Amino acid sequence: MLKRIGVWAVLVILLVGGTAPAIHAQSGESLRVLALESAQAPVEAWAAAFAEAGGVSVTVEYAPTSDAVLDRAAEANVLILDDVKTEPAIAFECGFVSRAYMLLPDLGARVVASNSCGGAMDPLDEAAGALAAFMTGPDGQQIAIDLGLLPAMVEVVDQTGATVSVPQPVRRIASPYSVATYYVYSVGAGDRLVAAGYLGARDPVGAEAMRRLDPNFDTVMNAVSTLNQQEANIEELAALQPDLLLTSARTDWLNAAGELGLPVIRFEGESPELLKGAMTLLGAALGPDAAHRAALFNAYYDDTLAEILAQTQPIEPRTRVLFTGTDPLRVASGAMYQTTMVEAAGGESVSAELSGFWNDVNLEQVAIWNPDAIFYPPYGGANREAFTESAEWAIIPAVEAGRVYGLPKLAAPWDTPVPDSILGIIWMAETLYPDQVALDCASEAITFYNLFYDYAMSEDEAQELCQ
Repeated sequence: MLKRIGVWAVLVILLVGGTAPAIHAQSGESLRVLALESAQAPVEAWAAAFAEAGGVSVTVEYAPTSDAVLDRAAEANVLILDDVKTEPAIAFECGFVSRAYMLLPDLGARVVASNSCGGAMDPLDEAAGALAAFMTGPDGQQIAIDLGLLPAMVEVVDQTGATVSVPQPVRRIASPYSVATYYVYSVGAGDRLVAAGYLGARDPVGAEAMRRLDPNFDTVMNAVSTLNQQEANIEELAALQPDLLLTSARTDWLNAAGELGLPVIRFEGESPELLKGAMTLLGAALGPDAAHRAALFNAYYDDTLAEILAQTQPIEPRTRVLFTGTDPLRVASGAMYQTTMVEAAGGESVSAELSGFWNDVNLEQVAIWNPDAIFYPPYGGANREAFTESAEWAIIPAVEAGRVYGLPKLAAPWDTPVPDSILGIIWMAETLYPDQVALDCASEAITFYNLFYDYAMSEDEAQELCQ
């Protein structure tokens, strides 16, 4: 379905982080870097700092143009050039070219992993990935700042309209807003989280999924005893010395957060436009590579949504859908992201005329709406049995027909304004119109989690997730 990524995009967690880890190439081997001549100053500084921190020697050669770098791509482990859109044309016996890493707004890198076969990473290829991550991480950003190639301060306008000055680089992020936490992962900065809320990941299934995505999950989630939109332990949060705080526009304790003396970016979800705006905003605050990945996500979201709509918009009659919350009689309003998802998937939300957020209604109103299908979320104890085992609900056509469906989640619930929600729209369309759309939730889940979580999802896991 949709867009497929080749093996070249599957550089799965070679490494992340602001400092070079203890990754060593095989004895006597040096990383070979082929770089644009005009980038000599930062490249030499990055290579020297990486070699000192990680114990991997780096040999750098230069070429006058990006075309010249690309022509010699097979000679190097890492390519540094200003043309990151062009993938080197290399005939691999076994290997791949990585995604583009943005080092500066006009300079990028690609890793040529030519020795990794059979699912195992060769040490030299792993070290090459480590160098790319080092250059794009906080330590690499600091080197660029010291050379005058990146600003020491950026200003962004958050989703409440407030101008926020963010000192660079951002090394330590606290994210009480559990939706924004997934923005951080999707722009490649999950390793910078020191404390965070995790929407949908506190139950055993969600927590185990999150551990697969981030081995440091438990430490980050439990770093502060109380941290959510309603309240926070300010003293514990201050002790973590975060550089940036990510909150909802509706966070209750923002006045108290002022004593932390750090920049606060506030987000406001509930639409595709605001989701994409949030990604752009966070990317701008975290540096060139995060900004690049945010733009990559926004383009992916737009392209994928357009392909979904091309298949669902012509469908008539449209299935009437009731989207419920943690209680069967709590329903989504027309202003909520869930309603937008239903409509994009080709459904008609029966509660679209309601305002605000979650609304409590009675069963008589549900009977008047007469839904053909019911969706419920994967959090808060919501379950299918609340509908199918209730004599009162048996009169509702959706329940009588067995068309009651729980939204999937890996860690983040797919019905919320997180990056993963584009998969939720695919799943909804497949669920509502299995014989009328040519979509493939499982295949797209593999693509999505590779691109935006650096997570290699198996086919079996994807099939189970999308069932």
